[in-house]
Amino acid sequence: YVSTQVASAVERNRDRSMLAHMVGHDSLTDLPNRYLFDEKLTAAMRTAADGQLSLGLLYMDLDGFKQVNDRHGHASGDLLLQQAAHRIRHCVRQSDTVARLGGDEFVALLYGVTDVNHATRVAEKIRQSLEQPFELEGTIVQVTASIGIAHYPDDGQDKHSLLHHADHAMYAAKHRGGNRLACKGDVPDGETSEQYAA
Repeated sequence: YVSTQVASAVERNRDRSMLAHMVGHDSLTDLPNRYLFDEKLTAAMRTAADGQLSLGLLYMDLDGFKQVNDRHGHASGDLLLQQAAHRIRHCVRQSDTVARLGGDEFVALLYGVTDVNHATRVAEKIRQSLEQPFELEGTIVQVTASIGIAHYPDDGQDKHSLLHHADHAMYAAKHRGGNRLACKGDVPDGETSEQYAA
């Protein structure tokens, strides 16, 4: 009887853990999803403010992803997203957070940024990794990435403004041809991400 009860409790705990993981993670890449990333960003900014630390935020979009999806099908597109997620994750520290916000958009939250160039170095490492060819079930494809960079607290005192500046910078990088980095200072006053997307 006791063994049965213990086994049942263990199974319930496992089921709860699995459910919690599913709620907070993207089913395709197993990265944190938008919901969990929002929680992590909120907590990181609170900790950084208390300890007067800096954070780096990278907002990434794959250039040419739609063409891969259209030409090779959604299965290849999904495989590309999985491989891209793997590459991005291996370009950051284990303590950093990489998430998929949806579609072909990813973000990376870099904790304890030591200097203003830290996030730029990581972003460049990711850019170089993503521009290498991908093998998708025997088919070789190549995409690149547009990456927007924002820093806390310099580029935003709250998560909405920080994400806005990183997203805005990413659109600026894409508008200028893609396969490049951009930060808040690279975006002329008055330009909006909506203009870039138009």
